[in-house]
Amino acid sequence: MLEKLKEKYKKIRWTRTLCRRTGLILAVSLIFILALTTHPVKKSSSTDDSSSSSESSASSAAEKKSYETKYEKIENDKVNNTGLLVLDNKDHSYTANAQDLVPIYSYLFNANGEQVMTTSSMNVSGNKDMFAHLNSMISDFAAATSLRTIMVTNSTYLLEGRVYKTQYDIPKQQDQQDNAKKEEKAESGNTPSSAGCYEHLTGLAVDFQLYEKDKGTYPEFTGEGKYAWINENCWKYGFVLRYPGEKQSVTGVEGKKNHYRYVGQAYAKVMHDNDLVLEELYEFLDKYTYEDPLLITTSDGKERMIYSAALDKENSETTIPTPELSRSDFGYEITGNGSGRVYICADVGISEAPPAQDSSNAQSQSEKTQ
Repeated sequence: MLEKLKEKYKKIRWTRTLCRRTGLILAVSLIFILALTTHPVKKSSSTDDSSSSSESSASSAAEKKSYETKYEKIENDKVNNTGLLVLDNKDHSYTANAQDLVPIYSYLFNANGEQVMTTSSMNVSGNKDMFAHLNSMISDFAAATSLRTIMVTNSTYLLEGRVYKTQYDIPKQQDQQDNAKKEEKAESGNTPSSAGCYEHLTGLAVDFQLYEKDKGTYPEFTGEGKYAWINENCWKYGFVLRYPGEKQSVTGVEGKKNHYRYVGQAYAKVMHDNDLVLEELYEFLDKYTYEDPLLITTSDGKERMIYSAALDKENSETTIPTPELSRSDFGYEITGNGSGRVYICADVGISEAPPAQDSSNAQSQSEKTQ
């Protein structure tokens, strides 16, 4: 009996000793872990550089693999004189047909159904995309200024499926006043409201006038005072003042404060950032290729790449490289200048955050080429 008690006592002492030792080991381990987390081991500079370099390479690789190159064949005759950048002036005639023309009426109202602008004729028509952006611009202008006095007096005129440059070209019974205007048009080659402008057949241009309903008056649109908002912001909606007075030597047209041309948000940003008119834009864009494109972010945060290519003079078709993007709902669009070159604007994604109003991205790229 005594031997059994001694054996049991030994086991109890052994168990206590084991517990104490285990507790001591755990305590030491815990202290060691706390020391490591409080004072982490510092990597060597070479390790940091290597890690940074690897991350940079991975980022570059990701950018390069964001799209694959796809080669497209385009018919020279179909693209040479069409698109957002078509030129129509005294030296170059627009010979194509305006695309996607729609009447203006439904675009006179904002999203709440409130009328924000008027028109001089319900026959005024224009490119569908152009009118959509015009509606957005004038709706925002009305919200910012509480003014609803903008009147669209000239664009393309669409009647019974036929396109007319001005309302005076539409065959109808003319009263004496209309006949007088018709005679003036015959003498000058243009109507009073569009004298010197050659763009209305493209469906991409609009003229503004003011209509003060309470007074029954039609003042001239000068882009001054509260209306300066339009000149300051039109590029965000894809519009540019087509004939600035200071650019008369370039455009060949006397300054017109009421004539706006739609070129799309990407090209409008380039023109705004670099103080260009359409005649100057071509030469500016000729510098950029598919391999070294102009990369910009539009005012609504969409990333675009812009580049140019020469049409194949030896063949009726030209093969051009384009980015193939799986997440693109825009794809790319091609426009010609009528002189054997085309300009491609392609979607390369959506920026995480919209840029500041005067992003210097396009400016910084232009500086390296000037």
